Amino acid sequence: MDKKQDARLKKMGVFTRSQAEAIGLSHQSLSRLVKEEKITRVGRGMYLHSEGNLGRDIDYQVACTKFGPESVIGGITALFHYNLIEQVPGQVWVLVKPNQTTHSKLYRLVRTKIKLDRGTISVNGYRIVTVERAVLEGLKMAKKIGERTAVQATRAALATRQTTEGKLGKAAKELGLDSVLTRYFEVITT
Repeated sequence: MDKKQDARLKKMGVFTRSQAEAIGLSHQSLSRLVKEEKITRVGRGMYLHSEGNLGRDIDYQVACTKFGPESVIGGITALFHYNLIEQVPGQVWVLVKPNQTTHSKLYRLVRTKIKLDRGTISVNGYRIVTVERAVLEGLKMAKKIGERTAVQATRAALATRQTTEGKLGKAAKELGLDSVLTRYFEVITT
């Protein structure tokens, strides 16, 4: 591995074998680099540079790498990421295309009709929903995550000024979730 390849791998965060091959590293080279402990195998066909970011976001990077470039961290995982709930998720919740499946118990796939490029941001090598989308989808999935949890997360987002009522209203219109916001509006603002 030359210096240019080394720098690109550090910058990528979690990367796949095909991404490594695209910059000129063969499967054999990856195996050798794992043995030399210059990269770490973090999952089937997924790697991380030894000097790469191993923060709490590693699970999010692995999930988005595993489920493809359109996948987005959402649900309870996003609410936890934004410190809106105290409950630590037992699984990483990932918003995916309707046909995506997994047998892994590490992930909870959420299939949504809302486009996966709306209300999302890219951070540290993965994509995650915005605070507004996290809160609105929490309200939408209140039966799955608990109505009390969803309402408390929304109140926490407003109280900590991570969002405003105006931003929530605008995001609700963009995402087609204005009926969800209307249903909970009085409970949230009291």
